[in-house]
Amino acid sequence: MRINLLILFLLFSINQTIGQNTNDSIYENKMYALYTKAYKHVYSNKDSAYHYFNKINFEATKKNDFESLINSLNAFNKSAAHFYDLDKMKVNFIQLDSILIKNKKALNETENALFYTNSINQDKGIYYFIINDYAKSRKAFKKIINTTKNLKTEELNSYHTELLTSAYSFVAKTYFNDGKYDLAKEYYKKSIEILELKKADDIKRINRTYSLLAEVLKSQKKYTLSNQYFKKSLKHNLENNGSSSSIITEANHLLENYLNTKQLDSADYYLKTIKNNLVENHPRWHVFHKAKAKILQAKNNYPEAEIELQTALKLIKQKWKNLPHNDIAEAYNEIGLLHTKFNNPDKALENYNLALQQFSRNENPSTINQTSVLKILKNKAQILNVLANNSESITIANQAIQTLDILKPSFKNNTDKLFLMEEAFPVFESGLEASYNLYKKTKQDSLIDKAFFYAEKSKSVLLLEAIISTKATTFANIPKEIIEQEQVLKSKINNTEKQINQTKVDALQDSLFQLKNEYRELITTIETNYKNYYDLKYNSQVVSIPNFQKLLKPKDILLSYFYGNNAIYTIAITKNSKTIQQFKIDTDFNNEIITIYQMLNNPKSNLRVLNNKTHNLYKKLVAPSLENIKQKNIIIIADGLLNYIPFSGLNTNLDKTKYLVEDYAISYANSATLLKQLTEKKGVNNKVLAFAPSFSNTASSLLPLPNNETEATAILNYFTGKSLINNQSTLENFNTESNKYGILHFATHAVLNDETPEYSYLAFQPNKANNNLLYVSDLYNLNLNSNLVTLSACESGIGSLKRGEGFLSLARGFYFSGAASISSTLWKINDASSLNIMDSFYKNLSKKETKNSALQKAQLAFLNTNRQNALVHPYYWSGFVISGNTSVLNTTNYWLWIGLTVVLLLLLLLYIKRKN
Repeated sequence: MRINLLILFLLFSINQTIGQNTNDSIYENKMYALYTKAYKHVYSNKDSAYHYFNKINFEATKKNDFESLINSLNAFNKSAAHFYDLDKMKVNFIQLDSILIKNKKALNETENALFYTNSINQDKGIYYFIINDYAKSRKAFKKIINTTKNLKTEELNSYHTELLTSAYSFVAKTYFNDGKYDLAKEYYKKSIEILELKKADDIKRINRTYSLLAEVLKSQKKYTLSNQYFKKSLKHNLENNGSSSSIITEANHLLENYLNTKQLDSADYYLKTIKNNLVENHPRWHVFHKAKAKILQAKNNYPEAEIELQTALKLIKQKWKNLPHNDIAEAYNEIGLLHTKFNNPDKALENYNLALQQFSRNENPSTINQTSVLKILKNKAQILNVLANNSESITIANQAIQTLDILKPSFKNNTDKLFLMEEAFPVFESGLEASYNLYKKTKQDSLIDKAFFYAEKSKSVLLLEAIISTKATTFANIPKEIIEQEQVLKSKINNTEKQINQTKVDALQDSLFQLKNEYRELITTIETNYKNYYDLKYNSQVVSIPNFQKLLKPKDILLSYFYGNNAIYTIAITKNSKTIQQFKIDTDFNNEIITIYQMLNNPKSNLRVLNNKTHNLYKKLVAPSLENIKQKNIIIIADGLLNYIPFSGLNTNLDKTKYLVEDYAISYANSATLLKQLTEKKGVNNKVLAFAPSFSNTASSLLPLPNNETEATAILNYFTGKSLINNQSTLENFNTESNKYGILHFATHAVLNDETPEYSYLAFQPNKANNNLLYVSDLYNLNLNSNLVTLSACESGIGSLKRGEGFLSLARGFYFSGAASISSTLWKINDASSLNIMDSFYKNLSKKETKNSALQKAQLAFLNTNRQNALVHPYYWSGFVISGNTSVLNTTNYWLWIGLTVVLLLLLLLYIKRKN
């Protein structure tokens, strides 16, 4: 990674710096000579650069010249960053921090103090950016921004300007990678604002920033705005003899934007721009032919588009001398996609096979290659289903899943998250479709097992997606140094693989082999010593039907749903049986689910219409799996939009309204694999710790919960423990007290955010410092060991991703921290009905009811009491759900123990009386 890093300042300031520290001209000349030699090699020869920097450091330390030492270590880090030597950067940071602490007073008296500290923060920001720790990277860069942005114009010299604009751009890039496009735009615009004032100084950088901002807008599909900035950058390059590669890149972006807005004439114009800037034998002629093929596809000119892609393929093969390469595979894949689009499956399959042949000789493919392999296998599996070759589709889907398991540890940011949804998730649907179609023909039970495997693997990907979304950076019981070492090694491996992919230098293979060995050894250590974290990040095993059936009780039935793009699959499993159903879906069905959720969430919605709609949903997705079964406990593994629907509130009888909860105790789980793990969890005890903060008369935007204090204290009628009310209900008390209790009850706002899941939180007592929110990422650093966590005032809504990510992320965080089960609500439910149902729920739990039965009876009691009034609406009662381990809580109710003692005493007295 080569960055403009102010080496010239370090070089030319040396005489002045030395002069401030010593009058020894021999020392000055010696240091200047060493700097000059170091600078010659800083980006060209690692060993020579390091050699001279070490000499400078030695001389400066001997002379107690801390400014020269800081300068040298700063320059050293620029070189280390260029050579991707993350270990050396880390060592230098430790030394620099020590120097800054030791010489703090003297440093603050120098005129270069701000530059020194900001240059160090820049290096730290770059280091953490490289290892994808964006939170720490932003922290370092924001220190530069906060100390520099308010400098007066005369104080803002070129060095400070470069550091400041670089900091804004890096922060923007981290937000872009995290999918926070609005924040990315804000920081790029700040950088542009400063650069435009200094236009004459660095016109190249300002246009590069225009281009980066345009990419953000393109990702948001704001194509018109995106074009404005791409055009600015392109105009600069054309007028100032910019590199042909930059011109081609900008023109290609503009071409794609105009294709997305169906402005084909404008797309043609930028195709000509690309062509006009390609000289004979230019290495990027294939870009032109691919771009032309896109335009021809948009014009439905299938034959000509294929000719252009074949020409691009030929040029790419020439570039790599017909040796196997990822670029060649990608070209074949594009041709396959063209044939798929124009309904030529045989030709598509032929090209997907040719694409995969590029990797057949590589026994240890890189992450880059594995990513391409997964995309191609996904496309191949889909086309095999089109050709009704279901057996082969299953084989290919299995290969894709093996590839996905290898890639799993490398997923880290929003780009990877989108890849999971666009490239990985369809693999599971292809496997399920093929398994279902074969099962219809053969009735082989093993195909249901195969379908269940795909469904469970899809759930593991959704949980991985939830982890990516939470941005959790700290984890309980695992040292930060281990996680950083893991990040560093992954980053080094990725960088080395990129170099090999670009240059094919055999010498790098040895380095890659050593790095992968180090990484494997580290993962073995993590698996041995930090099992929870290993399972979270690396374990790819899922439970099978036979193994899960061993966990089921005779009264249990599991309904596992897979919500695909084309169909919903339902796999029903009891102790001794299994079935599979398919229901084809379209946009109208998706909209119907959303309408049902909105009506459930609105107590004023028409109850008759709602009951009709939920009955239709019941008939399509539940009833077929419940035919001829006697089980009374339903475990739901929801998926997609079904995460928002309370199955308890589905109407099972169109003639006379009857809800599913009236016949079945219903619970939920994120996956069967996770549920199996949760059944093995045992809490520390069954004492209750209840929280009930007050949101009255505060600056908090959250509304008061009038009955939450009563709700929190009422639990103590049934279980021992304590309730923390109002000013006692603080985040600090939660952090210090929570691990001592087996039941945690939060009568507070739980705000679930599906679009930005890391912003999901629990709210504690508001305070002036505004540090009263427990975010989902914080849960990964807790040790709760609780039997039950209750969230009685959840607030959620269908997000743009429509997969219930807010709750998925929150639930996974609680489960990781040690919770065995979670009681929650699917929307913000009426406070009074919440009080009523929660009281009944805990009363039932104290009577040794299972958690699902306790909730069922609480809901039925509420329903039966309110049959003749408006509270019968499912809004008031159906949103309460229980997920995870539903086994009985061993009560610690004193009255129960007293009662048992009295009974035993009476029996003893009766025995004595009879004996006498």
